[in-house]
Amino acid sequence: MNPWFCKAGIAAVAALAVLAARAQDYPNRPLRLIVPQGPGGGSDVGARVIAERLGRALGQQIVVENRPGAGGSIGVDAAAKAAPDGYTLVLGSNTTMAANVSLYSKLPYNPLRDFTPLGLVFAATFGIVVHPSVPATSLKELVALAKSRPGQLNYGSGTSSAQICTEMLKFAAGIDLAYVPYKGSPQALNDLLSGQVQLICDPLATALPQVKAGKLRILAVTSRQRSAFAPEVPTVAEAGVPDVEYTAWLGLFVPSSTPKEVTARLSAELMKVLRQPETAEALTRAGLEPLALAPDDAMVLWKSDIERQAAVVKRAGMKIE
Repeated sequence: MNPWFCKAGIAAVAALAVLAARAQDYPNRPLRLIVPQGPGGGSDVGARVIAERLGRALGQQIVVENRPGAGGSIGVDAAAKAAPDGYTLVLGSNTTMAANVSLYSKLPYNPLRDFTPLGLVFAATFGIVVHPSVPATSLKELVALAKSRPGQLNYGSGTSSAQICTEMLKFAAGIDLAYVPYKGSPQALNDLLSGQVQLICDPLATALPQVKAGKLRILAVTSRQRSAFAPEVPTVAEAGVPDVEYTAWLGLFVPSSTPKEVTARLSAELMKVLRQPETAEALTRAGLEPLALAPDDAMVLWKSDIERQAAVVKRAGMKIE
């Protein structure tokens, strides 16, 4: 027998033994969960709910690390470049893991190549929200106002989700709104509260408390059906603008070279946590819609959304250099 093949075989067996030993010992130190949005937003709140409970199940703390910027690409890219040892997780969404493929001409990571899904954990419905000074109490009135002042109304966006949501509205309603970019959703929301921008498409988790406090006005939700969080608010379609439907899904991902034994352990524990009633209750209290979509089903939705979001981006003529 060729000595080289013997040595290669021994090396391969040794490598597998090391991986197996590491998997059995995993985790033996704290993990980190990169959230590619700023602190205080709906995604961040949901991520902390999951991190606390998953960490408890694993017997190790999971530290949330906020890395906002560039539509979430900065944080996701940091995760893509992290050691594939199971100690770095990232909160990905149908924007950072799907839409950004079409939005950015030079995306520093390849979602399908660089990541493996552990499961989808929650979803977020968005609302069209305006400052009280805007003379529009319905979406129909907002559209009429925008048509009378083309390019004069500003919308803020701190994530690709918020931008896609508003651009879909612009395209469907035939209106011109000026885009004001922000590093994260909390900054965009703060400027809406101060009247620096006139409207945003914001997750209900962060928008509704301000609406209920009388500081903002919500005109419509972007889901197919009315949201249980705001049943009195019409959908965009009900408000007179068809073909605008946007709900964000979010999930946990690890670098694709992470050992399969470690990925399987993480995914199994995550699914257990997501199916616990107290986890669903905590996410619901935060204004989020609980999910528990296992890796195989998550992959199917993920791949289909890359194509669907590409069509939305192309139709709206969106591109970020």
